[in-house]
Amino acid sequence: MANHKITSNPKGFKTALLRLIIYSAFIYLLAEFLKWNVQHEAASNKFSEDSAVEYVQSLLLLISSIIFLYISLKYKSIFPLSFALFAFMMASFIREQDAFLDEHIYDGAWQTGAFGLLILATLLIYRKKALFFSNLNDFVHQFSFGILLSGIVTTYIFARLYGRKVFWMAVMETQYTRDVKNVSEESLELFGYTLILVASIEFYLLVRAKSNNMESEIQKSPSSFPISA
Repeated sequence: MANHKITSNPKGFKTALLRLIIYSAFIYLLAEFLKWNVQHEAASNKFSEDSAVEYVQSLLLLISSIIFLYISLKYKSIFPLSFALFAFMMASFIREQDAFLDEHIYDGAWQTGAFGLLILATLLIYRKKALFFSNLNDFVHQFSFGILLSGIVTTYIFARLYGRKVFWMAVMETQYTRDVKNVSEESLELFGYTLILVASIEFYLLVRAKSNNMESEIQKSPSSFPISA
């Protein structure tokens, strides 16, 4: 029977606790922001396309996109997957700016930018498909993948279904108020974008840790690793 060494090192617990505190604090600040927005923003602008909530949603998407782009540029071994995630998030960000782009550039500008970026990502993935699937096979078993999947499902599927007018008309019946529907749907979307941001941070930490471990192994035993020409 194999002997399994049991250690009492609390490092993992401390890391988990630190993440819980940081992410919980961020969620708390978002909830306070939503309360502030409802209390202080003009009634005609609450949770509209020009509301502060929409701007924060876009900001969260933009930060997530930048993180994935940074990873794709810094860590070449994960480039196909990280660039694909960047393209998806940036395309979503561009989609969020549809009204602005239609007004200041041309009608349908967001489609050109978003789909153009997704096509570029598809071509790059195809050229490096072996590495992409290798990255993906590893990624689906990681904590960051679960968070990312939760964020995507929350934002792009559940929030859309949850915000259907027919559902809220059935809930409020003759007292149906569109603002209530919008507040609920946009708040849920904001939470979904927050999960995506958390996933991008966790993905970066994962990739950095693996890269550092690899460099450490090379330094310990350089002869066991091939040297590029």
